[in-house]
Amino acid sequence: MAGVTDYRMAKRALVAEVSRGARPLADVCDAHPDLLRAARNAGTVMRADCPICELADDRADVARDDVALRQVVYVFGDSLRRRSGGLVWSREELAGMAATYDSFTAYVVECCLVCGWNHLVESHLLGTQHGSRPRPAVP
Repeated sequence: MAGVTDYRMAKRALVAEVSRGARPLADVCDAHPDLLRAARNAGTVMRADCPICELADDRADVARDDVALRQVVYVFGDSLRRRSGGLVWSREELAGMAATYDSFTAYVVECCLVCGWNHLVESHLLGTQHGSRPRPAVP
């Protein structure tokens, strides 16, 4: 059986902390340069506003960039061997991996190219042991 963990509630709570000043921006806008590079070059454009840029834009009345928020997928698992820790470029590639490897976890991360916001969106337990296929939400 495949498993999906959704982190939307954690994201909402974190954004609320930033909004009320309980969490500094430096704590949430700290994307590693490799994550930013992956998001820029291989990420799926979300056509949604970055929640942190949205807070700043609401206060400063600045135009929003609807292509800055991207999603990337990384996979980890013993059965992946050298592919563990790698970036997945497409949904088709992920589906092929799910049909080939025994068990692994795909982590979907959103990242803003403007402010560096990054947060885990979902994790998916995939592989032949789980009879699983990636859901449509996974890029």
